[in-house]
Amino acid sequence: MTVKTAVERYLRDPEGEADGFWQNGPLLWVDWRDYDEWIVQGVCEQLPACFTYEVRDSVLPRGQDILLVRDGTAAAIPYAPERMDRDTTLRAVQAFIAPDYQLRCFVPSMENDTLGFCLLPAADWGRLEAEFGARAVAQQFRPIGPGSRMFGG
Repeated sequence: MTVKTAVERYLRDPEGEADGFWQNGPLLWVDWRDYDEWIVQGVCEQLPACFTYEVRDSVLPRGQDILLVRDGTAAAIPYAPERMDRDTTLRAVQAFIAPDYQLRCFVPSMENDTLGFCLLPAADWGRLEAEFGARAVAQQFRPIGPGSRMFGG
């Protein structure tokens, strides 16, 4: 089953599909304790032809930098000098893969310390919004934007 098909089934019947979607769905799980590198690695593995990344030592107190690389262009994730954080990583990855792809937060997981994220081509999200309504899709799969806070960190 494709990611889009799994999301469609879930949107048609969230209650009936909930257990299967949570346990076997196409979600990238991110725990608040995960290393930021693992988040980038998880997205990169789902989009192997889209981008790569590099982790480099940093002289700043956070100790590392993560560079996202696409089509010969590299962009450092804009962390605060003192620490890396999940929200910044997720926002930066989303901005880097746009406009071709969208990473969205699975809203029902937001009450936990491990959150689910779903990655689809932007065109597929657009088709889902056309079929189910943008609001209904966003109530289950929240888009990630510049001000998004998922982990509250």
